[in-house]
Formats: sequence, C-alpha cells, structure tokens
Amino acid sequence: MAFSRRSPVRVRARQWLQDQRRLLLGCDAQSDQMRARILRVLIRLSPWTLAASLVVALVMAQVLRPYVGMESLLVWMVIQMAVCAAGWLAAWRQRGRVLRAAPAAMVRGAIAQASLLGLCWALPAVLWFSDLPHEPQLFVGLITVCMMAGGVVGLALLAPAALSFLVVMLLGAQWALWKSSLALALHLAALNALFAAVLMLGVLAAAQLFSRRLMSEREAARQGEVVSLLLRDFEESSSDVLWEIDRHGRFVQVSRRLATLLERPIERLPQLSLVQILQSLQQEGSRGVERLQHCLNRGEPFRDQVVRVRLASGIRWWSITAKPVSDERGRAGGWRGVIADVTAERQSHQHLAYLAHFDSLTGLSNRVSVRNRLAQAVEPGSRRSALLCLDLDHFKTINDSHGHSVGDAVLQEVAKRLRAYMRKSDLCGRLGGDEFAIVLDDLRSDDEALALAERLVAALRLPHEIQNLSLSTGVSIGVAFLPDHGDSVDEALASADLALYAAKAAGRGRVECFTSELGTSQRRRMTLERELREALARNELVVHYQPQVDLQTWTIRSAEALVRWNHPTLGSVSPGEFIPVAEDTGLINNIGAWVLAKACSDAKHVLPGLRIAVNASAAQVQRAAFVNELRSILSRYQLSPEWLEVEITESLLMEDVNSAVENLHAIKELGVRIALDDFGTGYSSLAYLRRFPFDKLKIDRAFIRELMTTSDARAIVRTILQLAGVLGMDTVAEGVEEPAQLDVLAHVGCHAIQGFLVARPMPAEELADLCRRWESLPRPESAGNLPESVLSELRLRP
Repeated sequence: MAFSRRSPVRVRARQWLQDQRRLLLGCDAQSDQMRARILRVLIRLSPWTLAASLVVALVMAQVLRPYVGMESLLVWMVIQMAVCAAGWLAAWRQRGRVLRAAPAAMVRGAIAQASLLGLCWALPAVLWFSDLPHEPQLFVGLITVCMMAGGVVGLALLAPAALSFLVVMLLGAQWALWKSSLALALHLAALNALFAAVLMLGVLAAAQLFSRRLMSEREAARQGEVVSLLLRDFEESSSDVLWEIDRHGRFVQVSRRLATLLERPIERLPQLSLVQILQSLQQEGSRGVERLQHCLNRGEPFRDQVVRVRLASGIRWWSITAKPVSDERGRAGGWRGVIADVTAERQSHQHLAYLAHFDSLTGLSNRVSVRNRLAQAVEPGSRRSALLCLDLDHFKTINDSHGHSVGDAVLQEVAKRLRAYMRKSDLCGRLGGDEFAIVLDDLRSDDEALALAERLVAALRLPHEIQNLSLSTGVSIGVAFLPDHGDSVDEALASADLALYAAKAAGRGRVECFTSELGTSQRRRMTLERELREALARNELVVHYQPQVDLQTWTIRSAEALVRWNHPTLGSVSPGEFIPVAEDTGLINNIGAWVLAKACSDAKHVLPGLRIAVNASAAQVQRAAFVNELRSILSRYQLSPEWLEVEITESLLMEDVNSAVENLHAIKELGVRIALDDFGTGYSSLAYLRRFPFDKLKIDRAFIRELMTTSDARAIVRTILQLAGVLGMDTVAEGVEEPAQLDVLAHVGCHAIQGFLVARPMPAEELADLCRRWESLPRPESAGNLPESVLSELRLRP
C-alpha cells in the first residue's frame, strides 16, 4: 500500500503562491490590511531609495558622458527622474496618513513602478554596454549588479515587485552580455543568472517571514480581542472584580464595577492606591490589609488573602488574589488580580462552625462542647466537678401525638429553663434528641450538685404552654462526681449514664448518683480486654460486609467491611463495645491490619469490581508505619488501590493533626480513597476539610435516626450535603432503616445510603450472591405517609 508524501519545499511553495495570489487578487478585509502593512513600509522607505537611485544615475551619466551621446544620456536621465518623481508623488500623497487598508490596485501599481525602475536601470546595459571600452563596461556591469541587489533588498517585502524589478534587470544584463564581444561573456551570464537566483530565493524567504509575522501579529490581535471580550463578559457576569495597580500601588485601567465595589468615584481611583483604600475600609480589629501588604512586599503571586471591610451595606469579606506584572524589560511593573466577595461563604462557614459547637435547635452547647469541658474536668489537679445527664420523660409521646414542631418547641422551652439555673461557669448542652448534660465546675460540696438537680426536676415538672397546649414532661437525672467516678471523658459519661438509667428504672422524675454497684460495666470491660487478646489467635473475629447503594442508579457500588466478634461464652460482642477496648490497649493495630488484609483478599477474589471501605482508627493512621503496611497489603493481594477506601473518624483530626494529615496525604498518593466517617458530630472536619480533600463524607447515623423526627437534624443533613457538593465530595448516609428516610435523602441530594433498609452486614460470599441477584430485587418504597412537617420542608426545597 503506497502513501503519497508531499515535499516540504512543495508545501511551502504552494503556501507562498497562495499568499501572493491573495496579496494581488484578494478582496477581503484581511488582504487589504496585509497589503496596507507592506505598502506602509515601502512608502516610508521609497523617498530615500529613489533619491539614492537618482544619485547613482547622475554619477553614471557623468562617467559615461565621454563615451555616449549627450542626447541619449539626457533622455535616460529624464526617464529616471520621471520614474523617481512618480514614486515621490505617491509617497507625498500618503504623508500624515496611516494606511489601514489597501486595494489590490495599489499593489499592482507598486509592481508596475518597480518594473519601470528596473527597465530604467536595464537600459544602460542594453543600449551602451557592448560599445563601451573595458573600464566603462566594468563600471556599468558593477552598477547593474549593485542596483539589482539593492533594488531587490528594498522591495523584498513585496515579492512580486522585487521579482519584477529583478527579472527586468536580469534580462537587460543578459542581453548586454550576449551582444558584447567579451571572451568571458557566457561565464559572466551564467554567474549573473546564479546571482539572480540567489536574490530570488532571498526575496522569497524574506517575503515569507514577513507574511508569517503579519499573520502572527493578526492572530495575536485577534486573541487579544477574544481575551478582552472574555474579561468583559467575566466582569459583567461574575461577582468577582478585576483590578490592576502600577509599581507605586495606584490603580490603572479602572472600571465602574471596581469603583462601585470600593465606593469611590471612578475618576478618583487612579489617584489612590489599593492598600490606602482597603485600610480606610478595613473593619476595626482586622489585620487582613497588613497580611495583604506583606504579600505585595514579597513580590510573589498569592491567593485568597481575606480582608474584612465595612461598607455602606454592612460588613463584607473580600478574598484577594493577584500576581505581579512585569514590563518589557522584565522588571516588576505592578500587580493584576481579582477581588472576590466571599461574604456568603464566610457566613456559611461560621454557621457550620456554630453547628459544630452548638445545638441549632436550642442554642445550647452540643456533644463536642460537653466532651471538651469534661476533658478539662478530668485532668489531674482539677477541682471537684459534677456531670449531670438529663433525659426527658415521655418526650416521644409528645412527638408522636402533637408532631415534631411541638416537640421542638418543648425542647426549646426546656433549654430556656435549664439556662435560667446555670451559673456563668457552668456548661449546659444537648447531647441529642431529648438528652441533655450539665457540667458543674468548682463544687464546694456534692450536696450543691444534688440540690441543683432536685431544683431542675421540680422546674421541668411544671407544664409547658406550647401552641395553646399544656404539656408536662418531667426529667430523670443521673449524677457523677469527678474525678471520683471517672478518670476520662468516656468513663465520666458512662458513670452519669448508668446513674441516669438507674433513675429511670426507679420510676423516672428523680435524681440518682453513681455508685460502685453500678460499675458492672467496668468489670465487663476487663473481661473483654483479657479475651480480646486471644481472639485473633482463636479465629473468633470475622469480617462482614454491608453494601452501600447508589441512590441515582440503585446499584451496589461499594461495601463497608465490619469486624464481628463471636465469643464462645460472651456470645456476639458489639464492635461499639470491643473496639474502644482495642484502641485503649493497643490491640487495634493488630486487629486493624488483619481486617485490612482480609478485606483486600475478599475484594480481589470474592468481590471483584466492588470498592471495599475499611475503618481505620486514629491510633492506626497516626502510626508512621501504617502507610507502608497499606502499600504492602495492596501489593501482596495485587489489588488496585482504586478498589480500597479507608474510613477515618473526626477524632483523628482532633489529636496529632500534623502526623495524621501527613499520613492521609501519603495514603491519597497511593491512589486509595479516603472517607470521613461520622461527619457532623465533631468540629475538626470543618477546620481541616479544606486542608485535606476527602473523597467521601459519611453522615452520622445520629442525624439519620432523627431525620423524620426533628427539623434540626434535617437542616444539618442538608447543610452537610451542600458542603460536600461545594467541595466535590461523595456522600453516604449511614443507618438508613426506613423507606421514608430513603425518600428524604434522595430528595435532598444524598449520593448513597447504607443501613438495614438495604441489607444487614453479611459474609463476603453472601454479598457476592446478593450482587448477582440485585437487579431482580425490588427497591424499597415508602407508604407515602411522611409527616406534614417533613413534607412542608421538602416542598420548600427546589
């Protein structure tokens, strides 16, 4: 099979011919502009080249006067002066004008004039060369060759004119040599033809280079127009504003949008500097302008320097991004950048930060804040404190009977009453649902805490007047004294919870303190610790998998690996019970490595094509060797990293942040996905989501459990989904057990779900069988009887 190949020379020649045809015959605007550019140069040079030509003609006439008749010389000089005068006249007519477009006729006129000039200089050789003595012959030949070269160089930009001039003179010179009686005439004619050919090639090359330059300039101008159009469209359609300052910091090329943003007259902006205006607008107490000035002094590009300003419309946050601009000599010539109004984003982050520390419904502290205060209370050397755990009695009945809006109002009224009994040093928080906690610091006696608890029982026993309803709840309270009843946050909470359960068991509406008899859980913990050390060796641990279903396609895309412990005497031990024990005793590293290896093996051999998510505790991820262990396991089972996902909890980012984030980046570089588990129950994720780009956020089951009962849970879920959408992360809702929850999650844009509604955790083989049968199984459908409060919220959603 033959392939035709075009010679590069032929291609360039064809392109040159097309350019010249366009130059001579083209009628479009681009052709007119190209001709104008060439003619502008020639017209600017023509007075000088024609003057030089006339001077050389006078010298030649002086030299040839003894050998040629005066009449012939005079006629030739008249012709020379006429041709030069015509060129001068054409140049004089264009004085003071910038030629923007030139018709093809002007180019043809320039070619004709070049041909006439060539003819004028060919006449001496044609008419007189053969009759002259040797010395005048040498002079005429030299002048002819020089004028050939000089004329071609002067007309090189307009190739047809240069070639016409050259061809006319070449023919004249060759005719003169042919008629002469010189012995070397043929040799001279050949050399003359070779010299002319070289000149022709030079003309063609020069013309081609100039044409390319013109085309490049035209393309650059076109791109500049496109960029200007895009920038203008950007300014018109975007909330961001472009700005530019010179090396002295003063504005250049100001726009009305910039003047409006800075609240300054547009005519005054060039007299002001960026830093000067921002300093006058900066909110008191903010140091954003100082940080911006530091970035400008460094002279390096910077991004997202936030400045808080006070405008007529209120306090705003501006994010400033810029890079230095260099002049033609490479020196710093100023700055060019963008001012983006990020007020909405900052307010959203502040709202999320508030949600991370405070309960959105009641305004009380949330679980994280309670744990933080407890952590201070159990520190060695801390003064005696008390933890009160409160649970409203019969609150579920109010929710079921009167709806969630009434239930929410009751919770708000309870929070108001609790707040009325708090000292400034006390902390009152809502743990979730109808559970509250109070931390009392610096107790003078235990009776002080018990007396407050009794007063709270009495206060909350009084009816609540809600929406023309008189509702009674009552409260049960469990009390633990610190540090007697707990050396850690979890022990303190467990002790208070045990006391609370005792209060409920004793008839509700009362106060109970923690006692040693309630410490059975501690003894069980010791048993778990002892037996857990042998569990791996005895093959008591197994890995089950719970599928995660894509809500849009209703397909199983991934599954979470969940470790289970089946003890011969203790029975099935919950992971929530033995995992904390494993973390406290350091056994979590061995257990975690075994689960990771088992999950990779199953992903490769039993569940191919299914991404497996494996939980990694904070203790595991913070270990320096964890990344190498992960790499080794992937290599051992030849599993592609894209089929593995590591789930971490927010507790990891609340401890040794630097080492944790470093390991997370190393895991990310392996190609393994990273999910943030139990999102929304802590604060660290809000601070570090931007620092580390997680692939997935898992919404804590606590919010899903209350999705149908409390509006604040729905609000938090929506906020988390919106945050994940902005950051480009996937979302999975945990603990979905009801079709109604599925409907709500699908409506608010959740990507995937996990829970008993889809399937319980199961062995790998059963999950593989489920995947094969999945398309034949029906999708859960709700009965359509969502509460009116939920329906009203969903109707408000777009």
